[in-house]
Amino acid sequence: MLVLKRSLKLLILAAMAVSASISSAEHYHPFAESLDFNPDWQIFAPVDVEELEELHPRKRAHRGWYVTYDRMSIGLDRPDFQGQSSQIDMTWGNRWDFGFMGEKNKGWLFSYMSVDGPNVYNDRRDQRLLQPATAVERFPALRPRFPFDPNFGDGTILVRNSLNVASITNVEFNKTWRLSPYHYGGILEPMIGFRYFGFNDYAVNENHEYFSTAIVATAFNAERFQTQITRTDNRMMLGQVGYRYVQPVQRMTFSHDGRFFAGQNFQTQQYSNYVFALAQAGGVIGFDLPYEQLSTFAGRDNSEFVIGMDLRFEAAYQVTKAFNIRAGSQLIYVGRGVWRGANPGVGPQNANDQAIVSPAFTFGATFNR
Repeated sequence: MLVLKRSLKLLILAAMAVSASISSAEHYHPFAESLDFNPDWQIFAPVDVEELEELHPRKRAHRGWYVTYDRMSIGLDRPDFQGQSSQIDMTWGNRWDFGFMGEKNKGWLFSYMSVDGPNVYNDRRDQRLLQPATAVERFPALRPRFPFDPNFGDGTILVRNSLNVASITNVEFNKTWRLSPYHYGGILEPMIGFRYFGFNDYAVNENHEYFSTAIVATAFNAERFQTQITRTDNRMMLGQVGYRYVQPVQRMTFSHDGRFFAGQNFQTQQYSNYVFALAQAGGVIGFDLPYEQLSTFAGRDNSEFVIGMDLRFEAAYQVTKAFNIRAGSQLIYVGRGVWRGANPGVGPQNANDQAIVSPAFTFGATFNR
């Protein structure tokens, strides 16, 4: 019994000693690695410029979780068959970066970019010669319409031919490192990772025709509207290496990124042909063919080797300890292996080894980076 009591006393004393050592440890937190944001959780605390200048460059580079958002004014060159490959058409996109940099100067970076466009057409409005007997719109309800005339009440129809219609989806996952600062405070962060680059190209050509003849002294009129659509999907699975170089100067932070990628592009193309027709004999509408798909083929595919780069230049202004606003530029260049199709009779359907040039101006905000 005496031995048991002595053992209990020893256990209690050991537990008290461990507890005291833990409570006396500075900045102890069981999840310190993942919750360390460095600004003492004062996200919007003001910036002390003198303190920034005195800080060692490594201390200027934040650790922990970070997030950035950029609004992009981004352009895309036209397909080769248009004969205007140097023409850049602008649209808008969004880019998000999420990441973490640990105390051991190792981290992760996830990036997502989405661009819906450009959507550039050569449009014209044709006069409709056969008017339905009722006010119900006989041509397809899903046709693009002019905002001032949503029901084509003036007896016209919109005819479109695409010049540059596409969309982009970019997803990246990278392992990152942070090297020791250089003499003037610059910091280099190498990275290696995976990139998915999705590029969807659309070729749209429409034709509006009117026929008039006489059959047994009876006037016969016919109106025909045709839409051809070729959709070409490029799904690029890429490996990449790159870097990010950061140079802090007082409340400003200048940075540039270089990412170089290569891999395989898995391509598919689908063609569809839609026709709507309306006929009239003796002043009376005789028959009305619905807007229907007359012919289509799917499953045409191909694969090509892809190589390219993604360059970024940015300048950020430190507003608070953990928050800054920034502006910059970006250039995405895919040197080969991109399929941009055309409709039959308009251009080549098998131009599957084209390049992409996509410059952008960006502006956004950053938290804890």
